[in-house]
Amino acid sequence: MNQQQIEFQQQQQPGYYVDNQQQQFEQNVQSMFGIGQQSPNEMAGYNYNDPYYDPYAMPRTKDVDTSAFLTALCFNAIVFVILMGSYELFKRWFPSVYSPRNITKTPTSPIEGGGVGTSSSPSAAVNMDGRIPLGWVQGVARASWSAVRNSGGLDSYMFLRYVRLCFSITFTSAIWGMVVLWPVYASSDGGAEGWYFLSMANVSQGSAKLWAPTVFIWLQTFYVLFLMNEEYKHYLECRVDFLARGEGMVTCQQHMYSLIVERIPHELRSDRALYDYFNRLFPGKVHSAAVVLNLPDLERVSQNRKRVLRRLEKSMVRLEVTGKRPFHVVGRKRIRCCGIESAPIFSGFGGRTASPNDLNNISDPKKGERVDSINYYTRKLTVINEKLAKMQHEKIEFAQRGNDQVRASWISDAIGRVSTAAGTTFETHPDGDDLLSGFRTRRRKPLLFVILDRLGVDFICGGLNFIQQNIDEVVDSVVGATMSSTGFITFKDLQTVTCAVKTPLFDKPDVLVVSMAPEPRDLIWENAHVNLGWSKGREWTANMLLGLGAILWSIPVASIQALATADQIATVPGMAWISTLNGGSVAGFVNGYLPVVLLLLIIMILPGIFYAVALHYEDRKTQSDIQKSIIGRYFYYQIANIYVTVTAGSILESLGEIIEHPSNVLAILGKSLPNVVGYFATFIMTKILAGLPLILLRGGALLRTIFIRLCFRQKYLTPSEVDEALHPENWSQILYGWEYPNLLLVIVICFTYSCISPVILPVGAAFFLGAWLVYKTQILTVYRPSYESGGTMFPMACHRTLIGLVCGQLTLIGYTVMREGFYQALVMYG
Repeated sequence: MNQQQIEFQQQQQPGYYVDNQQQQFEQNVQSMFGIGQQSPNEMAGYNYNDPYYDPYAMPRTKDVDTSAFLTALCFNAIVFVILMGSYELFKRWFPSVYSPRNITKTPTSPIEGGGVGTSSSPSAAVNMDGRIPLGWVQGVARASWSAVRNSGGLDSYMFLRYVRLCFSITFTSAIWGMVVLWPVYASSDGGAEGWYFLSMANVSQGSAKLWAPTVFIWLQTFYVLFLMNEEYKHYLECRVDFLARGEGMVTCQQHMYSLIVERIPHELRSDRALYDYFNRLFPGKVHSAAVVLNLPDLERVSQNRKRVLRRLEKSMVRLEVTGKRPFHVVGRKRIRCCGIESAPIFSGFGGRTASPNDLNNISDPKKGERVDSINYYTRKLTVINEKLAKMQHEKIEFAQRGNDQVRASWISDAIGRVSTAAGTTFETHPDGDDLLSGFRTRRRKPLLFVILDRLGVDFICGGLNFIQQNIDEVVDSVVGATMSSTGFITFKDLQTVTCAVKTPLFDKPDVLVVSMAPEPRDLIWENAHVNLGWSKGREWTANMLLGLGAILWSIPVASIQALATADQIATVPGMAWISTLNGGSVAGFVNGYLPVVLLLLIIMILPGIFYAVALHYEDRKTQSDIQKSIIGRYFYYQIANIYVTVTAGSILESLGEIIEHPSNVLAILGKSLPNVVGYFATFIMTKILAGLPLILLRGGALLRTIFIRLCFRQKYLTPSEVDEALHPENWSQILYGWEYPNLLLVIVICFTYSCISPVILPVGAAFFLGAWLVYKTQILTVYRPSYESGGTMFPMACHRTLIGLVCGQLTLIGYTVMREGFYQALVMYG
């Protein structure tokens, strides 16, 4: 019987065409999601169409089993008890660290002058019982949202609302996962054990029970969108109220009526010219205008004056305490630590005593002379005050005249003349105000000019203008023009502000770029003069370098996953005992705990790098902008850790596979991520029992206070130094660039496993509940924010949350196809 006869007999069998259509449909779905094609993984021996194939059995990623999880849980429980016990003790011994709002600050405190909740106290905001351990929990839990906003401002308020949003998502999803998904998975016959008994791995290939996670992911998506929509409505109400009336913590309201203006052209770089220009656009509505001055010489003199004044205060305090006039040797170094400056090193001996004639010129002594500290700094302060007053007067006059100096670069000047001549020749402007003429209709060009444009002359002119603009930006940023390209416009009413921020202000889109002015405390005045184009160019360069860093970042993280195991440690000479100690329980602890801790430590390095790049390289102008840049970059690095590095071993390897087979993206997610649910459950559990208590414990601020008490005597400190010791500004605020990504990391993990392995949802809900309690405690009793941006980081966090939700959906689609749930995958994909 030949092959044609065999095929004919098969076609005559009942159901042949139905089965053939079903098989063809499955092959089309597999091809759509990259499962049915030959990939490097299949070449290595992975057959996705094998009926006995189980992605969880793939040896590529080693998961943390339940015994290792329980071992790590016991150890973390012990750590939790130790940390919380230490917190209860230290809270009584160091009230300035754990309840600084109870301590009245001296009038000279710089923080009090900023208006950051100086009269607030935890007792006023919440009734906390400190007599019994954990007695504060009930009072913090009952504290109202208005108390949170009054204590921390709108930024802290929306941050805590975001924590509650994540808790609502994970808690509700966990409840319905227990009711719906757990029974479905437990009653399946896939033969999975451990973590995966209550997961999709226990569902047999092509089972109809795969419809349960399909329906669940749709319902969860709608629920997330509903909650986020409700929070957005509330945020918009708070935001409008903030823009209209300000925040209770903000004492100066001028920024609400002001705009920050970037890319100011040279002809408008003076207070009078900028005022006149905007007053013509909005007659009678402009209150004032100011161009930011770049004054490094004046800044140096001002910093020198602060240093002299600080040392004069220090000398007077020493005279008050000891009754003896202090002396020091000019030129000897001092040590400044934790905001406190020591006396000159070896000031008790040595040095040549100045003669009476030298005392008359003590303002300019020679190094090595021994002088009376109070007389020396008093006279030096007088000289600096006179010099500073003279420089201030000169700078004010210069600001009124404007920037009439010749450009620093003769190249820029030459190109400017050429481009101006070309623009005059090939563009005919109507008569009138040359600043506003660009908004009017231009006359039609003569035929000769049109012909020249067709020959490419307009391209040459455009290139010259582009070169001139870039040279101006370089000159402004590198050489440092006194009149910068940044300024502020203050209007008389909010209606005009709203209109101006949305109105084209120049005929060129990249000139006079305006936005709402930040709060004065939010501004980094050292970077305020930096040209916007220069800053954006450096931001692009930084993003490229950090993207390359994300690719290379997989190397240390993958090394941790490969080396931080008991088997690898046992290969070290003398460490073979670790595999057999206590019946192997120590090895289980090492496998479950060490990789998580090392990954947490290495991830903690990233925000500091991002902060330094944003502040010192990109020259960002506000603290809130720096924090938002950290949030975005930190989040994407963590996504790389979750979706590529931890699961696939290397970003380069996965990128190569995706480039070779672009449709294999879902297959990569589906075959890798479900393999490490135990690892991520251990990761979140460690953050609950060790990470959250460490936030309460405030180890950095505690060690700083202990160091100050051991190394400095309070009677020798000036009032400003006492305030710096008790109320350090850098240690008393929420670092949103650090905290938001930590929350986003957990919620993305929960989205990824909510349907695949819903046992992780209760762990995630426990984390967000603990985070809500911990951060609420810190906002009410500890944190004193140094600026207020009006909750602008909340929308950014919500946007990243939706990105995490989409990543979780794509993972589920890829895994569902691998479980032969083809119809279910199409329903989710559609």
